[in-house]
Amino acid sequence: MNDTLLADSIRIINQALSNSNSAEFYNPWIWIALLELVIIIYLLFFYKKSESKLQKLKRKAKEEDVDFENIINSSFHVKTLYDELKIKCHPDRFPNDKEKNRVALELFQEISKNKTDHKKLTELKEIAIQKLNIKF
Repeated sequence: MNDTLLADSIRIINQALSNSNSAEFYNPWIWIALLELVIIIYLLFFYKKSESKLQKLKRKAKEEDVDFENIINSSFHVKTLYDELKIKCHPDRFPNDKEKNRVALELFQEISKNKTDHKKLTELKEIAIQKLNIKF
């Protein structure tokens, strides 16, 4: 009796293993789980994060020299310089001279772009003095 019970148990276990192996092999959820595992391993070990814009800006700022004089001047003195330049270099001040009007238009656009940068506005002021013969 024990021999038949043992033989029957082994036969049932073998049938269950053979049935479960074939069922697991064709089960799509096992393949999906394996694919997810491969993706997770790839993301953990091989995928390098690209730098965000903020990280790039921070890295670039650390590499460059800081012009503290321009920062201070831009904070406290840029408004008066900007107002003076936008009035004196406005293209409407040169309606009769096409060349000066074109130069004034280019300068005015640059002044508008750089209205918070004291150093650039100072350079634009020098260009305006040279090209437009403006007295400040």
